[in-house]
Amino acid sequence: MKKILVLLFFSGSFFISYGQSLKDLFLNMPQQLCPSLSEYNRLEIVDNQKNGKPMQTRNLFKTISEMKALTNQYAHLVISQNSEKKMMLLTKNDSTQIIMIISTILSDSIADSSVSFYTTDWQPIQASDHIDEPTSDDFRKISINPSTLRLTITTSNPLVLQTDGSNKPAKKSAETHQTFVWNLEQNKFILQ
Repeated sequence: MKKILVLLFFSGSFFISYGQSLKDLFLNMPQQLCPSLSEYNRLEIVDNQKNGKPMQTRNLFKTISEMKALTNQYAHLVISQNSEKKMMLLTKNDSTQIIMIISTILSDSIADSSVSFYTTDWQPIQASDHIDEPTSDDFRKISINPSTLRLTITTSNPLVLQTDGSNKPAKKSAETHQTFVWNLEQNKFILQ
């Protein structure tokens, strides 16, 4: 009987850790990845969703943070008027899952994003293993479409003025767009 209970315990633990949703992972996210939200704040957001209330909480800086979208695979969290995180649960070709976080800071309507990857127990993974990001000193806005797993990186440098040949500024910045799609065979976002 003890052997059966031990077996059930371990098989149940495997199921819980393997079958986690992004909601579960968000609740267990280390606070250093989002310092303004305590464990209580994250729990309040998820409870508000369960109760049909706005997914908001008063964060540790006494401002309102709001979850704009929260599903088993995707989350869009507006931490403040200048900061947001988008999280996506990605499945690899061996059926394991990883978490991608896109962190964006806004300053004077200019967005600058970074992307990071984690195991489902929140251990960091080298980002270059899962995406070949363009390298530059320009600002990057990164977005993802959760239904198509298309990731778009818009690069701009608002400090560089383009001219139309008459020495008058024609644009404030030049933008380039690159689109990547999640490739299950390579476990990586591939440039399209």
